[in-house]
Amino acid sequence: MKRFAIFITLSLLGLNVFAKTWESNVCAGFTVPVSRIGVDKKGVDDITQLCYGLEGFYIGRHENGLTVKGDYAIALTTTRDIHIQDHKTNVGFLTNTSFGAGYSFEPADKWLISITGMFGADVSIFKDSDDDVEYNYSNVEDKKADYDRTLSLITLNFGADFFVRHTMGEHFGVFTNLSARYIIGGWGEDEASYSYHTSRVDRTDKKTDHTDLFGYFRVQPTIGVCWTF
Repeated sequence: MKRFAIFITLSLLGLNVFAKTWESNVCAGFTVPVSRIGVDKKGVDDITQLCYGLEGFYIGRHENGLTVKGDYAIALTTTRDIHIQDHKTNVGFLTNTSFGAGYSFEPADKWLISITGMFGADVSIFKDSDDDVEYNYSNVEDKKADYDRTLSLITLNFGADFFVRHTMGEHFGVFTNLSARYIIGGWGEDEASYSYHTSRVDRTDKKTDHTDLFGYFRVQPTIGVCWTF
């Protein structure tokens, strides 16, 4: 009976803690992710990316300081370490997302500071295409084909976010956020396809190369606006 009473008391205390007020923050802003990815293949350069895009956040803060956070970013990515396009700087598409939890405090009126541990993933995609390229198939030389190539990089990471928000009214505010990630590892896929017509049949040949990715970092500063409710 005593154990049951203790259990009920602790349960009621727990319900009381989590029945307190949650504050939600929905934020969006301009972001500049910078990353460096190691490539586990002899003679291949590590990949440094400089990106420009938009990032959105959700931050939920409990009255006791407990904080949950999720973010998603899309960006244009550039690098000189990938050579699938006929340019010195190759251009692609980046997306990343992460989730985590931590603690928030209010050092002064209208200010909020949050520190959260985060885990997430990044995806970078680079494409190139051309028509009527030289392609040899079935021992037939000097034939033409339509060419498409896609390089995909997928990495997993963990780290921390440092978030600062300043409200300028009941709901509206501005924020800055700095994400720091260690890249655990990942994998890359380089796929080239050649589409052509032969013997009254349309054919597509695909050539795929895989590689492992490892280590290094991503740093992502963001600045923008918040809606708090």
